[in-house]
Amino acid sequence: MTRDAVRPVLTADIPVPYTDAVVHVMRCRIVCGRLAALLAGGLLLVGCSSLSSWLGMGGTQRSPHEAVNTSAAGESSSFMLRKRPAPADEIRVVDLLFDVVRVDFPIDGVRHSRKIWNHVDELRVDSELISRLARNGLRVGAASPYDWPAIRAIIEAAGAEVRRDTLAAQRGLPLTIKLSGIDKPESIFSYGRDGRLVGKTFPAGDKLFNLDYAYHPELGGCTDLGLSFEIRHDQGVMTWEKRDGIIRQAPAYDQHVFSDLSALLTLSTDEFLVVGLDGQSGNEYLIGSRFLTFELSGKRYETLFCVTPQPYQTRGVKRRPP
Repeated sequence: MTRDAVRPVLTADIPVPYTDAVVHVMRCRIVCGRLAALLAGGLLLVGCSSLSSWLGMGGTQRSPHEAVNTSAAGESSSFMLRKRPAPADEIRVVDLLFDVVRVDFPIDGVRHSRKIWNHVDELRVDSELISRLARNGLRVGAASPYDWPAIRAIIEAAGAEVRRDTLAAQRGLPLTIKLSGIDKPESIFSYGRDGRLVGKTFPAGDKLFNLDYAYHPELGGCTDLGLSFEIRHDQGVMTWEKRDGIIRQAPAYDQHVFSDLSALLTLSTDEFLVVGLDGQSGNEYLIGSRFLTFELSGKRYETLFCVTPQPYQTRGVKRRPP
C-alpha cells in the first residue's frame, strides 16, 4: 500500500462534537499549565516560610502566646511585609512589642521546670557564660514555636500558674520586667567573672531584668537581645536629664546591675527567650534563688519567663519636604 493510500485514513472526517471536546481539553491543559507556572513563581517570591500565610492557610503557631491580644499594636510585621510598598513620600517605622509569659511552678519536691530545658537551646551564649550563669543559679536560652507544644504540656502537667502580658518599651530604652519587690533588707550574692563570691544587702527596691534589643529586618527579621539583672530603688525625686538632645525630667534611681551575668543572644523570627532557675542551685542567697523564687501562702514557687519579640510596622507618615 502506497503512502498516498494511507493518507485518506489518517485524515478521515471526525465528528464535530468530538473535535470540540479535544479543543476544550487542550485549552484546559494550557490554562492549568499557566496557573502552575504562576504558582511556582509566587513560591519563589514569597518564600517557604510564608507559604501557609500566602495561601491563606491557618493553624500554624507563630509564638507561644496564642492567648495574648496584640491588636493594640496595629498590624503585625508578617502582614505588613506582604502589603504593597510604602509610597515614596511615606516612612514606615518598625517597632517591637514583647509577648511575655510568666510561669510560676510550685516547688513540691519535684522540679517540673527541669524538663523544659530539654527543649531549649542554651548554646546561644558562650560556654563560659553558661557556666557562670549556672553557678549563680540561672539558665538562659532560646526556643522555637516547634518546641512550644512540648513546653506547654510540661507546664500544664505541673499545674503551674501562667500569666500573659504584652509589653512595649519606651522608644530608645530597654524593656524592663519586674520580678518582685524588696520589702525588707535582703542580701544577694553572686559569682563574678573572677570566680569570687560577692554579696550586698539591699534595704529596698525592685528586682528587674532588662532586655535591650535591636531588630534587623535586613537579616531576615532576627532580633538581638541583651539580658541583664538589676536591683533598682526609686529615690522618690525627679531629676533633669538630657536624652536624644532633649532635656526632660525623669525619676532618680539607685541602681545595681549584675553586669557579669549579662547575656547577649540572637533570636530568629518567632523564636522566644527562656529565662529560668538552674536546677542544681540550692543556695537560697544566690541571685538565681533571690530573683526567681518566692513564697506565697506557705508554698514556694519558682518562676520561668518566655519572651517573644514581635515586630510591627507603624502606619506610614509623610516625609518632610526637602
